Amino acid sequence: MPLEDEFGDVIRKARVGLALAPEMVSLRVGLPVPELEKAERYLSVPGDEIIEKLADVLDLKAPALLDLARKRYEPAPTAFESLGAVAMVSSRYSSGAVNCYAVWDPSSQEGAFFDTGVDFAALERLQTRHGFEVRYVFVTHTHGDHIGVLGEIQRRWKPVVVVGMHEPLRGAKLVERGTEFELGLLNVEAFPTPGHSAGGLSFRVEGFGAGRPALCMCGDTLFAGSAGGPMHSYEALMRSVRRRILALEDDTILCPGHGPLTTVGGEKRHNPFA
Repeated sequence: MPLEDEFGDVIRKARVGLALAPEMVSLRVGLPVPELEKAERYLSVPGDEIIEKLADVLDLKAPALLDLARKRYEPAPTAFESLGAVAMVSSRYSSGAVNCYAVWDPSSQEGAFFDTGVDFAALERLQTRHGFEVRYVFVTHTHGDHIGVLGEIQRRWKPVVVVGMHEPLRGAKLVERGTEFELGLLNVEAFPTPGHSAGGLSFRVEGFGAGRPALCMCGDTLFAGSAGGPMHSYEALMRSVRRRILALEDDTILCPGHGPLTTVGGEKRHNPFA
């Protein structure tokens, strides 16, 4: 699966998030505005010295930004499939794809979806094949691609829907601070990670067995090699990335809303926003 973002996405998100005009960045790094705009639109990539200056001005990790610019980064394989009762479903949305996830406890067959994507038939096939009870839908944020088939899921299985306090949905359980839920022997911790959206949540799932890593469903807060767009608050987004998600155990498998799986340790080393 390709990365969600390229070098141009990362520098544009950071520049916009920091409220820096192209002219200001151009002056500070010595890159003409037209060349900066071309870099943000994937039309060119500047030299290493300019990239290092961009990293300094935009508060990004220079080695990680260089690796992304030179296409030297891709996340290492994770242990996701070895956990057993887990699945990722990617569905086409606009010109890209959106990920959602299913997790269930094999002993009790209690399960949940994390976001919904936009392909209900794929979720129905998955549930039928494995036979788990859909007890919850945990929503990372309420943008349309992440809750596109929530209504169909509610009509089919009548689960409890969990969503952030600042993005309420009718009939949903609202989470304002750290809250835990049980799925048989599995534990799901919901915790706020605002920034991409006002009420963003991430979900840490553990209990897969001794020596096995936890999962973190991080929605659009963090991607492999990048972060979500600062649609609500860039400052809050950076706190969520750096102080919440990347503060988890290094072997935690990160399950983003777009792009490939990664790990906390991998992103601490290779994500320009880390």
